[in-house]
Amino acid sequence: MKAKKIAGCFGVFILLCTLAGGVFAEDGEKLNLNAATAEELAKIPGLDKGLAAKIIELRKENGEYIDMEELLDIPGIDIKLLRQLKKYLFIESVDDCNC
Repeated sequence: MKAKKIAGCFGVFILLCTLAGGVFAEDGEKLNLNAATAEELAKIPGLDKGLAAKIIELRKENGEYIDMEELLDIPGIDIKLLRQLKKYLFIESVDDCNC
């Protein structure tokens, strides 16, 4: 009986890990900061809907992000959070410009 409970808990754990892996991108890929939606950003650990909206707002105001450190201009994002975000984000142009 105890072995069944342990196996059941392990199965739930594996299922949750599998589902969590799909939150950011397929196959563990990072999200492009210049293409991500507020909803996608809000799923990243350390971000909430408010910070995600500010990231999108800054992108609309200033154009595409060129450097991840631009996120430090957003109140609520400090160097510690920026380091964490770098695990989930990358920067690539989506406007095909040679900026």
